[in-house]
Amino acid sequence: MPANTTQDADDAQPPRGVDRTTVLLADDDDAFRESLVLWLAADERWDVREATDGEEALAKLDGAVDILVLDRRMPILSGPEVVDRLDETGFEGSVIVLSAFEPDGHLDENDTTMYLTKPVDRETFVDALTRRR
Repeated sequence: MPANTTQDADDAQPPRGVDRTTVLLADDDDAFRESLVLWLAADERWDVREATDGEEALAKLDGAVDILVLDRRMPILSGPEVVDRLDETGFEGSVIVLSAFEPDGHLDENDTTMYLTKPVDRETFVDALTRRR
């Protein structure tokens, strides 16, 4: 008998009592982005979406995205360029910027924006997301 490759609509919903937070991960490094996705996939609290650059991230922003995670250096639009355009989108969630470089003053950490330096471990990353929920 062939394996069932479709999910029932009920299977796509989070279990009762679980408040899911939608996270959009934008990073052009496929391997790094996939590791972040895997870290979150096993945890029922997170609904994860992906983008490979800043332009794609802006296109995928909608009212359902709660936390936007951006790589600082990406093609087309960098993380800071995306942050500069967020007012135009109406995005009201939190932003976490990831970079292998220390902050240079362009991005100020505030109530909605956090800066994490790569490499980041799972515990630090998940803790940062949890504090932004």
